[in-house]
Amino acid sequence: MAGAVPKLFRFTRWDERIGTLPVVGSLVHTEELNGEDTIEFQCREVPAKGDRLLWLDGGTWREHVIVRTEEPMGGLCSVYAESSLCEMLDDFIEEAQLVNRTAQQALAAVLAPTRWIIAYCANLGTAGALIYHQNALWGLRRVAEVWQGEITPVIAVSGGRVSSRSVRLDAQRGSWKGMRFTYSKNMAACTKTVLEQEVYTALYGFGAGLPFTD
Repeated sequence: MAGAVPKLFRFTRWDERIGTLPVVGSLVHTEELNGEDTIEFQCREVPAKGDRLLWLDGGTWREHVIVRTEEPMGGLCSVYAESSLCEMLDDFIEEAQLVNRTAQQALAAVLAPTRWIIAYCANLGTAGALIYHQNALWGLRRVAEVWQGEITPVIAVSGGRVSSRSVRLDAQRGSWKGMRFTYSKNMAACTKTVLEQEVYTALYGFGAGLPFTD
Protein backbone atom coordinates (compact mmCIF):
# COMPACT_ATOMS: atom_id res chain seq x y z
CA MET A 1 0.00 0.00 0.00
CA ALA A 2 1.15 3.53 -0.72
CA GLY A 3 2.52 5.75 2.02
CA ALA A 4 3.73 4.77 5.47
CA VAL A 5 3.39 1.16 6.59
CA PRO A 6 0.70 0.94 9.30
CA LYS A 7 1.42 -0.30 12.80
CA LEU A 8 0.03 -3.80 13.30
CA PHE A 9 -1.35 -4.55 16.76
CA ARG A 10 -1.22 -8.29 17.39
CA PHE A 11 -3.73 -10.35 19.36
CA THR A 12 -4.27 -14.07 19.91
CA ARG A 13 -7.25 -15.81 18.33
CA TRP A 14 -8.97 -15.25 21.71
CA ASP A 15 -8.44 -11.46 21.51
CA GLU A 16 -5.66 -11.37 24.11
CA ARG A 17 -3.13 -8.58 23.43
CA ILE A 18 0.37 -9.76 22.43
CA GLY A 19 1.97 -6.52 21.27
CA THR A 20 2.90 -5.14 17.87
CA LEU A 21 4.20 -6.97 14.82
CA PRO A 22 6.80 -4.83 12.99
CA VAL A 23 6.67 -5.07 9.20
CA VAL A 24 9.90 -5.32 7.21
CA GLY A 25 9.54 -3.50 3.89
CA SER A 26 6.10 -2.88 2.42
CA LEU A 27 2.60 -4.14 3.21
CA VAL A 28 0.25 -5.06 0.37
CA HIS A 29 -3.47 -4.66 1.02
CA THR A 30 -5.78 -6.23 -1.58
CA GLU A 31 -9.52 -5.64 -1.40
CA GLU A 32 -12.25 -6.80 -3.76
CA LEU A 33 -15.84 -5.59 -3.48
CA ASN A 34 -17.87 -8.28 -1.65
CA GLY A 35 -14.87 -10.61 -1.88
CA GLU A 36 -11.17 -10.83 -1.11
CA ASP A 37 -9.73 -8.58 1.60
CA THR A 38 -6.15 -9.56 2.44
CA ILE A 39 -2.81 -8.20 3.60
CA GLU A 40 0.63 -9.61 2.79
CA PHE A 41 3.96 -8.60 4.31
CA GLN A 42 7.24 -9.84 5.75
CA CYS A 43 8.49 -9.69 9.33
CA ARG A 44 11.30 -11.04 11.49
CA GLU A 45 9.00 -12.57 14.11
CA VAL A 46 6.97 -15.68 13.36
CA PRO A 47 3.32 -15.10 14.36
CA ALA A 48 0.96 -18.00 14.93
CA LYS A 49 -1.73 -19.00 12.50
CA GLY A 50 -5.00 -17.56 13.82
CA ASP A 51 -3.40 -14.48 15.38
CA ARG A 52 -5.38 -11.28 14.75
CA LEU A 53 -3.89 -8.08 13.37
CA LEU A 54 -5.57 -4.75 14.11
CA TRP A 55 -4.48 -1.68 12.14
CA LEU A 56 -5.58 1.80 11.10
CA ASP A 57 -6.24 2.35 7.41
CA GLY A 58 -6.45 6.14 7.29
CA GLY A 59 -9.13 6.75 9.93
CA THR A 60 -10.73 3.30 9.63
CA TRP A 61 -9.86 0.32 11.83
CA ARG A 62 -9.33 -2.97 10.05
CA GLU A 63 -8.85 -6.46 11.45
CA HIS A 64 -7.22 -9.39 9.67
CA VAL A 65 -6.58 -12.99 10.72
CA ILE A 66 -3.32 -14.75 9.85
CA VAL A 67 -4.12 -17.79 7.73
CA ARG A 68 -0.70 -18.62 6.28
CA THR A 69 2.99 -18.06 7.07
CA GLU A 70 6.12 -19.09 5.17
CA GLU A 71 9.25 -19.44 7.31
CA PRO A 72 12.47 -20.05 5.34
CA MET A 73 15.61 -20.93 7.27
CA GLY A 74 17.60 -17.77 7.95
CA GLY A 75 15.13 -15.50 6.15
CA LEU A 76 12.15 -13.27 6.80
CA CYS A 77 8.73 -14.71 7.60
CA SER A 78 6.10 -14.06 4.91
CA VAL A 79 2.59 -13.51 6.30
CA TYR A 80 -0.76 -13.76 4.53
CA ALA A 81 -3.86 -12.63 6.45
CA GLU A 82 -7.56 -12.36 5.55
CA SER A 83 -10.29 -10.04 6.79
CA SER A 84 -11.74 -11.21 10.10
CA LEU A 85 -14.99 -11.85 8.23
CA CYS A 86 -13.32 -15.17 7.40
CA GLU A 87 -14.21 -16.42 10.90
CA MET A 88 -17.78 -16.81 9.56
CA LEU A 89 -16.52 -19.84 7.62
CA ASP A 90 -16.85 -21.71 10.92
CA ASP A 91 -20.45 -20.56 11.58
CA PHE A 92 -23.01 -22.94 10.10
CA ILE A 93 -26.47 -22.12 8.76
CA GLU A 94 -28.66 -25.23 8.61
CA GLU A 95 -31.49 -23.57 6.70
CA ALA A 96 -32.71 -20.02 6.16
CA GLN A 97 -35.74 -19.67 3.90
CA LEU A 98 -35.71 -15.98 3.05
CA VAL A 99 -39.01 -15.43 1.26
CA ASN A 100 -40.07 -11.87 0.45
CA ARG A 101 -37.64 -10.47 3.02
CA THR A 102 -36.01 -7.07 3.31
CA ALA A 103 -32.23 -6.86 3.15
CA GLN A 104 -32.11 -6.15 6.90
CA GLN A 105 -34.16 -9.28 7.68
CA ALA A 106 -31.92 -11.37 5.43
CA LEU A 107 -28.76 -9.90 6.94
CA ALA A 108 -30.02 -10.60 10.46
CA ALA A 109 -30.72 -14.23 9.51
CA VAL A 110 -27.21 -14.93 8.18
CA LEU A 111 -25.49 -13.14 11.07
CA ALA A 112 -27.58 -14.94 13.71
CA PRO A 113 -25.10 -17.83 14.30
CA THR A 114 -22.13 -15.41 14.40
CA ARG A 115 -20.92 -12.79 16.87
CA TRP A 116 -21.26 -10.07 14.21
CA ILE A 117 -24.11 -7.55 14.33
CA ILE A 118 -25.67 -5.10 11.86
CA ALA A 119 -24.08 -1.64 11.81
CA TYR A 120 -26.28 -0.33 8.99
CA CYS A 121 -28.46 -1.77 6.24
CA ALA A 122 -29.75 0.23 3.30
CA ASN A 123 -33.31 -0.04 2.06
CA LEU A 124 -32.79 -2.41 -0.88
CA GLY A 125 -36.35 -3.60 -1.29
CA THR A 126 -37.56 -7.17 -0.82
CA ALA A 127 -36.26 -10.35 -2.42
CA GLY A 128 -35.81 -14.02 -1.62
CA ALA A 129 -33.14 -16.69 -1.32
CA LEU A 130 -32.64 -20.13 0.19
CA ILE A 131 -29.49 -20.62 2.26
CA TYR A 132 -29.23 -24.32 2.99
CA HIS A 133 -26.32 -26.07 4.73
CA GLN A 134 -23.85 -23.25 4.10
CA ASN A 135 -21.39 -21.27 6.18
CA ALA A 136 -22.34 -17.75 7.30
CA LEU A 137 -19.76 -16.04 5.05
CA TRP A 138 -21.29 -17.70 1.99
CA GLY A 139 -24.70 -16.58 3.25
CA LEU A 140 -23.49 -13.00 3.75
CA ARG A 141 -22.16 -12.80 0.21
CA ARG A 142 -25.33 -14.41 -1.13
CA VAL A 143 -27.41 -11.70 0.56
CA ALA A 144 -25.21 -9.03 -0.99
CA GLU A 145 -25.66 -10.65 -4.40
CA VAL A 146 -29.44 -11.15 -4.26
CA TRP A 147 -30.31 -7.80 -2.63
CA GLN A 148 -27.63 -6.05 -4.73
CA GLY A 149 -25.77 -4.42 -1.86
CA GLU A 150 -22.12 -3.88 -1.01
CA ILE A 151 -20.58 -5.19 2.23
CA THR A 152 -18.25 -3.35 4.59
CA PRO A 153 -16.94 -4.86 7.86
CA VAL A 154 -17.01 -2.30 10.69
CA ILE A 155 -14.46 -2.75 13.48
CA ALA A 156 -14.94 -0.66 16.63
CA VAL A 157 -11.98 -0.24 18.99
CA SER A 158 -12.05 0.72 22.66
CA GLY A 159 -9.35 0.43 25.30
CA GLY A 160 -6.78 -0.75 22.77
CA ARG A 161 -8.77 -3.76 21.57
CA VAL A 162 -11.76 -4.65 19.39
CA SER A 163 -14.99 -3.83 21.22
CA SER A 164 -17.45 -4.86 18.49
CA ARG A 165 -17.59 -6.34 15.01
CA SER A 166 -20.43 -5.41 12.69
CA VAL A 167 -21.42 -5.32 9.02
CA ARG A 168 -22.69 -2.51 6.79
CA LEU A 169 -24.76 -3.31 3.71
CA ASP A 170 -24.92 -0.25 1.46
CA ALA A 171 -26.46 0.21 -1.96
CA GLN A 172 -23.02 1.43 -3.03
CA ARG A 173 -19.72 1.94 -1.23
CA GLY A 174 -18.03 5.25 -1.88
CA SER A 175 -18.91 7.64 -4.69
CA TRP A 176 -19.06 7.21 -8.45
CA LYS A 177 -15.88 8.39 -10.21
CA GLY A 178 -16.85 7.42 -13.76
CA MET A 179 -15.03 4.06 -13.82
CA ARG A 180 -15.22 0.78 -11.94
CA PHE A 181 -12.62 -1.95 -12.32
CA THR A 182 -14.33 -5.33 -12.67
CA TYR A 183 -12.78 -8.77 -12.98
CA SER A 184 -12.25 -9.57 -16.71
CA LYS A 185 -13.20 -5.99 -17.70
CA ASN A 186 -11.39 -2.61 -17.79
CA MET A 187 -8.03 -4.22 -16.94
CA ALA A 188 -4.82 -4.55 -18.92
CA ALA A 189 -3.52 -7.37 -16.72
CA CYS A 190 -4.68 -9.52 -13.80
CA THR A 191 -3.16 -12.18 -11.54
CA LYS A 192 -5.38 -14.87 -10.02
CA THR A 193 -4.15 -16.65 -6.87
CA VAL A 194 -5.82 -19.87 -5.69
CA LEU A 195 -5.34 -20.45 -1.96
CA GLU A 196 -5.13 -23.75 -0.15
CA GLN A 197 -8.25 -24.80 1.75
CA GLU A 198 -8.62 -24.51 5.50
CA VAL A 199 -8.08 -27.69 7.54
CA TYR A 200 -10.98 -28.89 9.70
CA THR A 201 -10.76 -31.53 12.41
CA ALA A 202 -14.52 -31.97 12.86
CA LEU A 203 -17.28 -32.47 10.30
CA TYR A 204 -21.03 -31.84 10.40
CA GLY A 205 -22.91 -34.83 8.96
CA PHE A 206 -26.36 -34.58 7.44
CA GLY A 207 -28.60 -36.62 5.13
CA ALA A 208 -29.79 -35.97 1.60
CA GLY A 209 -32.09 -33.13 2.77
CA LEU A 210 -34.09 -30.98 0.43
CA PRO A 211 -33.34 -30.72 -3.30
CA PHE A 212 -31.60 -27.41 -3.90
CA THR A 213 -31.09 -25.96 -7.34
CA ASP A 214 -30.23 -22.52 -8.57
